[in-house]
Amino acid sequence: MPLALIVRENKRLVIENLPLPKYDLTDLLIKVTHVAQNPTDWKHVHFGLAKEGAIVGCDFAGIVAGVGKKAVGNYRKGERVAGCVHGGLDPEMNVRGAFSEYVVQEASLVFRYPPTFSPEQIVTLPLVATTAALGLFHEMGLPLPPATLKINFLVWAGSTSVGQCAIQLAKAIGCFVITTASPARHEYLKELGADICFDYDDPNIVSLIKEATNGNLAYGFDCISEKDSTKLLCATLTATHSKLVTVLPFIKRELPPHITEYRVLIYTIFGFEKLLFGQYFPAKREDRAFAEKFYKLMTDYLLPNGLLKPNRVTKMPDGLNGIEEGFKRMMENRVQAEKLVYSLADTTDWVSIKYRWDCCLKFFHI
Repeated sequence: MPLALIVRENKRLVIENLPLPKYDLTDLLIKVTHVAQNPTDWKHVHFGLAKEGAIVGCDFAGIVAGVGKKAVGNYRKGERVAGCVHGGLDPEMNVRGAFSEYVVQEASLVFRYPPTFSPEQIVTLPLVATTAALGLFHEMGLPLPPATLKINFLVWAGSTSVGQCAIQLAKAIGCFVITTASPARHEYLKELGADICFDYDDPNIVSLIKEATNGNLAYGFDCISEKDSTKLLCATLTATHSKLVTVLPFIKRELPPHITEYRVLIYTIFGFEKLLFGQYFPAKREDRAFAEKFYKLMTDYLLPNGLLKPNRVTKMPDGLNGIEEGFKRMMENRVQAEKLVYSLADTTDWVSIKYRWDCCLKFFHI
């Protein structure tokens, strides 16, 4: 039976065997080959959002193993695909997180990718690229590529995974992209499309950004979305009707009256209601429809034309066995401008090994 990383009592992560999941008429059954780690994964475990028996993990790359009779996209068994799922849901909802040998996802929320990308690379993109796209195109209303729009666009914390995607997507529509990051990341972010980079610890950061934009800045994307980052970013937005995207929607904040805030939460695309830190988030059909459109744009235009590059990959050892160490790294802030990626082929099936060992002991009457 396939393996999965299960949340058990006292927030322990345990590898167990589970039956092959069933899939519906519009779904794909996907054999997972690689998974990537996101902050939401460890937070679901650490803060008790994932109940006992849940499987966390969002980003996956894999091979189509089964196709529902009404699945869109003309998928065939054996095709390489990627996507993300709603990890950490209660077990009774029968939704497996990505940290499993098999996942089920509706075909409309899965995308193909060119052979120029490896699965280790492509698995870094689904969650963060969709989050960035929701903010830029769906919430702020900027035009999708290949349309162009000559405006100034600020990405605060551009070296984050979402920030790297936001930079590239803003550049794809012709924006003049300003970003903040530690100086060690500036050259890398310019390679992704940033026109100018500033050190977010510079005490003159607000005046420097205002000077770079000639006091004309209406769009900002806060990839940290904590009190200090949002306050500084808001101070740079000078237009009468400014727009701000934030990615921690459960944090309450007061903004200047000339700024409209758009709070992005990836889970709204999956069709499930979400209660997060005491705040209710409804499922949004329009968010799902946008995600479906964006995945098609990735397959047909962004990826083939090199307009969306993956995050830097740090390959972690031991497959699912290594995820707990990855969580520890991320919680200790030791993950910088990179994505932790795991190959399912590196997972040691201790469950089966123990079973075979127990059988040997019984056979020899030990």
